Amino acid sequence: MPSAPRPSRRSRRAFLALGGGALLAATASSAVPPPEWDVAVVGAGPAGLAAARNLYDHGLRVVVLEARGRVGGQVFTDRFLAPVAVELGAGLIHGADASTWELVAETGARTVRMRSDRAAPPPLDLPRGPREDEDAAAYLRRLGVPESLWPPVEVDGEPLERWSARWVHDTGVLDWWSTPREDFRVPDGYDRLLEPLAAGPVIALRSPVRLVRRGPAGVEIGVAGRRRPVRARRCVLALPVGVLRSGSVRFEPALPAGHRDAAAALEATDAVKLVYRFDRPVLPAGRDTLDGDGAVVWSVARDPETVSVWAAGDRARDLLARPGPDRFAEGLRMLASAVGGAVPDPVGRITHDWAADEYSRGAYLHVPPGAHDAPAALGGPVDRTLFFAGEAVTGENTVDGAYDSGYAVSDDLLSDR
Repeated sequence: MPSAPRPSRRSRRAFLALGGGALLAATASSAVPPPEWDVAVVGAGPAGLAAARNLYDHGLRVVVLEARGRVGGQVFTDRFLAPVAVELGAGLIHGADASTWELVAETGARTVRMRSDRAAPPPLDLPRGPREDEDAAAYLRRLGVPESLWPPVEVDGEPLERWSARWVHDTGVLDWWSTPREDFRVPDGYDRLLEPLAAGPVIALRSPVRLVRRGPAGVEIGVAGRRRPVRARRCVLALPVGVLRSGSVRFEPALPAGHRDAAAALEATDAVKLVYRFDRPVLPAGRDTLDGDGAVVWSVARDPETVSVWAAGDRARDLLARPGPDRFAEGLRMLASAVGGAVPDPVGRITHDWAADEYSRGAYLHVPPGAHDAPAALGGPVDRTLFFAGEAVTGENTVDGAYDSGYAVSDDLLSDR
């Protein structure tokens, strides 16, 4: 997906060097005992961690409530399958202008450019804009664009018939496919990039939020397994769209109708990443990405040979409907299709089902026809008490998009000083 305009963000290092961390230490006095926290952030993915770190660096008392026993959300690095880091979720830095290069510089992480033979298609000639409820495929057909000139892959695995034409047009998705770019991976683990963000704020793992109750003094947050609620002046919700849609987090009083309708209008798509470890070479030399039978094959490492087979949309749903052994067997068949020949049996394999993960409930955002305004509607603060961050309010399914969103929403919150 294309990058949204970068938020104008303060430099953490420059701010702290000026002693800015003490600027918000004092708050208005009140006869009511103050909440324990200035801000509670729900969700420790890249968006939630970026928001928490920005607020912490500005002197606020911040707690991050994370349902899982780890930080990262859909950044999920495994180090058990092989003596190399394996990404079960997000795994690439998209382009040389991604904002997450700041984290690469801060951590000193090593990056490797992905080598590919893919060529960017020519830009589309779109003389007229789409209709409000038109899907992207109908829009291109109406303009007479031959299907041979459509984007070479579906948008995040979903066919163009399932995407809002207004959304893909206004956000530049159709142009994005025509823009040459390079992707990079982090061999030592994508989770390394989150270490600077997680340092500082208090992070409470295994703390699934079930209730967010707002009132004049702020919010009370009910956490499963805890008798007493977490009390904060304000709350940043950095949850996947699938979780927001599920109702697993209740709000008292209910969110405004505009927010509820926006969450209901958005959808979560499906993606599957099947990772195999081999004891001999499988991919052709000099090629890091291949296409085969509806899947994209990535090289994770050459020694030992570790390969990821990725599919999304309908192809992913077909895989997810299969029992585990059949799913891995079909992944090997897709790998064989990509390399153009038989592949050996793997010596190890691993996957993660994001659709079945109760703290994800899908892989990432999907904006169907008619829902083009939903992310912006969902992104509006409620009573300047509840703030929303992440892909559900930006529509950008990348780590750098989430990172930018966390800083943007926390800068908005800080503007109330």
